[in-house]
Amino acid sequence: MTPEAVPQETDARKMLENILEAERTARDDYSARAAQADELGEVGLSNHLEDMADDESRHHDETLKILQGWS
Repeated sequence: MTPEAVPQETDARKMLENILEAERTARDDYSARAAQADELGEVGLSNHLEDMADDESRHHDETLKILQGWS
């Protein structure tokens, strides 16, 4: 696997917007992999991937709150 490139920014708001998108993508990817694992009968793996998706969802929500409070 090759990790996604991290966009380089000097603007703090743009950095947070990039983080928000990365968290959204990671959440969606983990959820998709969890569904695939479940289809294969890999319940433990599916549960672990769903936990990871939940973590990314919390990160997304925290970043969104920061952006919403931005002046």
